[in-house]
Amino acid sequence: TMNRLQRIRRISGWLRRLTLLLAVALVGAVAFALGVPGQTLITLGNGQLNQLLGSGAFGGSAAIAVFAPMGLLLALGLYWLQRLFGEYQRGHFFTDGNMRCYLWLVWLKVAWFAYSLLWPPVVAGLVPAVKASGAAVTVELGTLVELAVLVLIVHVLREAQRLHDENEAFV
Repeated sequence: TMNRLQRIRRISGWLRRLTLLLAVALVGAVAFALGVPGQTLITLGNGQLNQLLGSGAFGGSAAIAVFAPMGLLLALGLYWLQRLFGEYQRGHFFTDGNMRCYLWLVWLKVAWFAYSLLWPPVVAGLVPAVKASGAAVTVELGTLVELAVLVLIVHVLREAQRLHDENEAFV
């Protein structure tokens, strides 16, 4: 049992470092996507943003205003994911710290989904050329199911943690 615990902690440490490395790589990829006009290697969002940037109908401060919330949500997501792996690395598997990380990750996923619904009509309303090019709101059924499952998992984990805390208090 102790060997398995040590193995989980070691793997969690590697995953934490990998998450931090991924964060650095993503910053570079986004900088490349925004800085090299017409590139097709990296897609931002569901591809609509790249099409808008490539069309020339959308750019400058409007593009920064649309990308900034996405960047913030992504940065926060990576922060809370590496923090969760850090909790595991320290051997904290069912703690308030873990629950805080899970909650942040789920709510960030919900915020990302909500933002993906909001940005196309907002940009189309603010930039007339974008309205003409046809920015569309897309909702994927898989994403809705994923969000529902994540919220359900957090609820179940929270209830399990409460039961665990009650049992510990009783003993």
